[in-house]
Amino acid sequence: MSEAAQVELVSVDVASEDDPGRLLVREVTWSIHPGEWWAIGGGPASGKTALLATAAGLNPSARGVVRIFGRDLQRASESEQTAWRREVGFVFENGGGLLGRLTVAENVALPLRYHSDRDPAEVHTRVDALLQLAGLEGLADLVPSQLTLALRQRVALLRSLALPVRILFLDSPLRGLAPSGIRWWLGFLRELRARRAADGEALSLITSAYDFRSLRDDAERFAVLENGRFRLLAQADEVAGYREDAASPAQTADGL
Repeated sequence: MSEAAQVELVSVDVASEDDPGRLLVREVTWSIHPGEWWAIGGGPASGKTALLATAAGLNPSARGVVRIFGRDLQRASESEQTAWRREVGFVFENGGGLLGRLTVAENVALPLRYHSDRDPAEVHTRVDALLQLAGLEGLADLVPSQLTLALRQRVALLRSLALPVRILFLDSPLRGLAPSGIRWWLGFLRELRARRAADGEALSLITSAYDFRSLRDDAERFAVLENGRFRLLAQADEVAGYREDAASPAQTADGL
């Protein structure tokens, strides 16, 4: 590709966040270019979350080089890292990491309050627009404990989009969803990318998953974590066949 990579991992070893001495994935060399949609597959405890967190600059690598927007993470100043955080969104799995004491609207507003100088009225307008975009305006005053897990994930998605990010990491967002929930996520992400493209802005998506059945028609680049290694899938038959017979059974919880 002619455009410079937004994220580069060179010979990176990825460690467990809870146990930094335990390596989960070794020798990862990976580049994410503007506008790409990546799907990263792997079974339970394969290191998907740790890999995404390392690529997003949230966790340090155990070895190797991580570059974000061309700058070596280990050599970057605190101000440079703060600037990255405005442009890199991350949606955690299992409820999205929302703060339980804050309302839905307050959770969505957090990036605006920490990383922008908007006045309260502007923050309120932006949050309202995001909630309406996802059809969640009626939930603004609720706290996370009053929401289903699927709805908490959607709120976390909106929080990650409060600032105009260039890269969005999504940690197993489709896990456990009924077909209606999966359709909502994929439709939302398609429309989001299309709107950004219409404005001349490329949005990169990195989505982890247990299998690729729901992502095959949308993601453009695929890789898997197997036996502690990162492996690119270049052939369509590899993507189509990956974990088709070993995928985790879908849960019945609806995404609404």
